[in-house]
Amino acid sequence: MKIPRLLEIRPISIPSKKVPENALLEAKVDEIVRLIGHANVNGEQAEKFEARISEAFRMAEVTRKRLAPYEALDQDTLSREDLLEGLEKLLAENPVDNRIIGSSPARKGLQTVIMLILGLLLITTGFAMIIMPAPPSFEIATVFYFNINDGVTIMDLVSLMIIFGGVLLIVLNFSKK
Repeated sequence: MKIPRLLEIRPISIPSKKVPENALLEAKVDEIVRLIGHANVNGEQAEKFEARISEAFRMAEVTRKRLAPYEALDQDTLSREDLLEGLEKLLAENPVDNRIIGSSPARKGLQTVIMLILGLLLITTGFAMIIMPAPPSFEIATVFYFNINDGVTIMDLVSLMIIFGGVLLIVLNFSKK
């Protein structure tokens, strides 16, 4: 069986028009100007929109400044040693961890709600184990007697540990920064 040779594949060159760097932004600004011309907006709403737009431009500038050192390393002319040295310096100056990257309010809120429900479930289970009667074979041993027929058993102590675990879970969940 013969294996056919692959033909030499040359990239197809498509003549491209010279597109300005911010052409999309200019098109969207033109669209906003048209929409403003047809909108019925009072002064207070106009100030809010203006503040949002200026805040977006300010945040874009901040992001651009923060990414500039990394873009300086993105050159083909740098040797591997220079690239490694520059990256090591950047990581030393700008520590990156999970709290910076993956912190989203929705995720934190969902985690807080789930931990709250789990803590309340543990507390409820612990109290139910104390209040509900258990068979004598399940109540392992009595640690402290109130009278001849009643006292604190090991099962009650385990139930108290479960309750304290639920309380601790709730307290630690809401004491996070």
